[in-house]
Amino acid sequence: MSSELEDRLEGLLADAPEPDPGAGEEALHRALTAVHPAAPARRGVRTAVLVFAAAVVLLVIAAGSLAAAGALHVSFGAKPKPPPSTTQLSLPRGADGIAVIVDGRLSVATRGGFRLQVPATAAALSPHALFVAAGIGQSLVAMAPNGRRAWSHPAGGRVVGIAWAPLGNRIAYVVRTAKRVVLHVIWGNGTNDSVIDRSVRAVRPSWRGNSLAFAYVGAGGRAIVYDVAHQSRQLVPVHAPVTGVAFAPTGDSIAVEQPTGVWVLHQSAATDIRDTVDSYGWHGGRLGVAVPGLDSAVVRLVAPDGASRGSIRVHGTVVAVTPKLIVTRNGQSLVAGRTKLLTVPRGASVEDVEIGY
Repeated sequence: MSSELEDRLEGLLADAPEPDPGAGEEALHRALTAVHPAAPARRGVRTAVLVFAAAVVLLVIAAGSLAAAGALHVSFGAKPKPPPSTTQLSLPRGADGIAVIVDGRLSVATRGGFRLQVPATAAALSPHALFVAAGIGQSLVAMAPNGRRAWSHPAGGRVVGIAWAPLGNRIAYVVRTAKRVVLHVIWGNGTNDSVIDRSVRAVRPSWRGNSLAFAYVGAGGRAIVYDVAHQSRQLVPVHAPVTGVAFAPTGDSIAVEQPTGVWVLHQSAATDIRDTVDSYGWHGGRLGVAVPGLDSAVVRLVAPDGASRGSIRVHGTVVAVTPKLIVTRNGQSLVAGRTKLLTVPRGASVEDVEIGY
């Protein structure tokens, strides 16, 4: 009976599919070394050795197949530490979606129930938050509300800034490669990628309300408006260095950030808001410029033509000014209006916040 078992096992080992090069030999060697047979002439020991070796080889083959199929994650060495825990992101009332990046981890929530948490370097919501585009690895990836990947495009580097056009037809994104920072435009369906500028600053672009042009920061630190229809460029009359740009939701007004404050350009007029600025953005058709205080901040409101339109005092540090809500950080909580959005780890950096309507 034992002879028949030996013959079957030897046949099984002979007919087994080939694992990775050297995997079977190494597994068999380890099995034989571990057993250390004292009397090789004894058939019982030989049978045990063959049984054990067959089991090890089959496990190696199965593990290799599962790993190749993506069903099993195989790793060696110390286990990586899990990312800092955060509570689930809450969607503000009246918003279609929200995307937040904290310490390189993107959280997304939409009205349709889509929730996502993945490592990402940049993110942007499509109009009405129907999709989210994110820099993941060295690709620009768009995901649908059900969580499936709509499309993925190799970026050739780390995506550091994304802006989805208000009409949803195009995406402008900035990629940091090994040698330079490059500006691309791609259609909203992930096709027709084109390079617009091969040397820019790592600043998020901003689309004009009609989706026919967008602003970005060139390599020399000047703000530039790129006209998509005519494929032309125009310098914004603000001296370098520019650290951020933001078109108004409607019209041609644009805000240009510098280390010393923010400029508002409307037609031929320019208004300079010189102050320390935590954050800025267009809020209710006006530019909101957040000036920090001790335990609160004042958001100064400026009309597109530069006229003062009052101010709003909020508690905490302003991290984002959006069209309808101002997002602040109070300790370990991100808050928008009366909604607690997210609990973030102590000392964590809130890198980006976008709310879609």
